Amino acid sequence: MKKWFFISVMLLFTSVLYAQKDNSFYNHEVKLSVGDVILKEEFNYNVSAAYLYRPVNWFWAGANFINYFGNSIYYHWREYDTNGNFSDFSTSKMKYSFVIAPEIRLSYLNRERAILYSSFSVGVGWENGFDYYDRRWNREVKYPKKVPYFQITYLGFSINFGRNDNIFLGGELGAGLKGFFNFHGGYRF
Repeated sequence: MKKWFFISVMLLFTSVLYAQKDNSFYNHEVKLSVGDVILKEEFNYNVSAAYLYRPVNWFWAGANFINYFGNSIYYHWREYDTNGNFSDFSTSKMKYSFVIAPEIRLSYLNRERAILYSSFSVGVGWENGFDYYDRRWNREVKYPKKVPYFQITYLGFSINFGRNDNIFLGGELGAGLKGFFNFHGGYRF
């Protein structure tokens, strides 16, 4: 009796998995995107690369690797010697941040030529800069420092084209540190 119950449960799970499998959809996605950065004034834009895996047609899971680029930051200081003489120094550094963040995407329209989706991503980033004392918050700021990262994509779309409909271009409208608007392109396999 137990053996028949076990076999019927396995057949049920196999049929459910087979029913969800659709050969017209690709399971892997690699994409590059460029976007604006609104919430952090020291960064101008971001460039990201992502890999997503789709076990079923409506669910994607993967990771983002994001680089933020900003303006150059300048630091000036004066050093005195024992005789009272001084020398002025200055240096500059390009402001950037690197983020690794897992992403979950739920697609609610899966067509051969178009996909509409929403996604959520949370992670941690590392920023560069010069160590300084923040008088406003009465604390010392040390670099590189860890920063939290989040992004909610309310509406994302991709238009598929190419011989096998596996090349795509698209955009995202969202909120978070990745910005409000992102444009991307990529390849599915």
